[in-house]
Amino acid sequence: MIAAIQPSKLTGRYTAPPSKSDSHRALIGAALADGFSHVAPVVASADVEATRSALEMLEAKIQIQDNLALVQGISRTPAGHIRIHCNESGSSLRFLIPIAAAFGIEVVFTGSGKLPQRPLGVYHELFPEKGVRLKRLESDELPLKVTGQLHAGRFLLPGNVSSQFITGLMFALPLLDGDSELVLTSPLESRPYVDMTISALARFGVAVEETEQGYRVAGNQRYTPCTYRVEGDYSNAAFFAAAGLLSEQGVVIDGLAGDSRQGDREIIDLLLRFGGRVSAEGGAIRISRGKLRGIQIDASQIPDLVPILSVVGAFAEGETRIYNAHRLKLKESDRLVSTTQALRALGADAFCDDDSITVRGGKVLHSGVVSACNDHRIAMSAAIAALFCDGEVLIDGAEAVNKSYPQFYDDYNRLGGSANVRMG
Repeated sequence: MIAAIQPSKLTGRYTAPPSKSDSHRALIGAALADGFSHVAPVVASADVEATRSALEMLEAKIQIQDNLALVQGISRTPAGHIRIHCNESGSSLRFLIPIAAAFGIEVVFTGSGKLPQRPLGVYHELFPEKGVRLKRLESDELPLKVTGQLHAGRFLLPGNVSSQFITGLMFALPLLDGDSELVLTSPLESRPYVDMTISALARFGVAVEETEQGYRVAGNQRYTPCTYRVEGDYSNAAFFAAAGLLSEQGVVIDGLAGDSRQGDREIIDLLLRFGGRVSAEGGAIRISRGKLRGIQIDASQIPDLVPILSVVGAFAEGETRIYNAHRLKLKESDRLVSTTQALRALGADAFCDDDSITVRGGKVLHSGVVSACNDHRIAMSAAIAALFCDGEVLIDGAEAVNKSYPQFYDDYNRLGGSANVRMG
């Protein structure tokens, strides 16, 4: 699909959508609990639907109505010999592989888009000596057959891998008969996502203890049902926060927890560093334009913010450099390249290497055609950049937003944007 976007200004009051990261964790915890849990609000993005469908294949019962999920947990060991399609969701895949192994059942995991090429090396290295066999059925990582019973023990892994691997193990290890240790052999990156997991587990009565070397997880723990309130999503609210920063009128954002463990809450401090005006307004945040200047940003803990921060950099005076961003090469697209290409398509001065993006701001951006590269964050970042271009911008592959934020264009237009989404 094509989104045809005219220059315009976003202003008004906006409520952040439910956190995709928190939704995954809430649904999985509820599915592993013995009894009924309520999870709300839940928005049926493609990624969250992938997790829901997978959990139902594992014999959880999940009903979603009016953004409320009623989850009946898995009451017995699933039958196994099943196929779980994770669509394009790396979280669904990496969270659920260890859970299937903890149940000791045979599962074939499949996926679409770029997911079959996304790495699973951590599990290939860890699991054979812990009783689990992973067999690639084709040349890519997927389809992947998982068989065998995961054993408790000591798991050594580098801290700079995707936090999704650590989260997957944290969900699975409490189900095993013995105690386990996660030993990190290098500094932990994306720590906030791990903190989110530990917090979510605690709400289901499962404890994870931090140690000097990593984490200790006791076995034979029981997930207990609960009522789980999903937080507002800093990652997706970041796009409208950036739009507020780039406009005189600004945007007021509701629904973001000030004490959130989401790493992407750093967007607020980063927009302040760019020179934006940020103020509290009741329980909401108002963000509006100030005198913007380029800054240096360490992306190791906030990889998902890199595309929209690069857009902000294009409108700030001077140079913005975002570094420690090597893991962006393994996202839905190579985001170092796709972000740079999107900005260049609109006339920005941007370039990248294997670990960073540099944007030299201050140029007037013009009309153009941007490929979303089947990446939701590229599509949404381009839509924000298009607000401030001197003519129409076409986003090819605009439907990529459905992966995490299906109502993005509705919210965009409601705040004053002009996005006409049509078949390409």
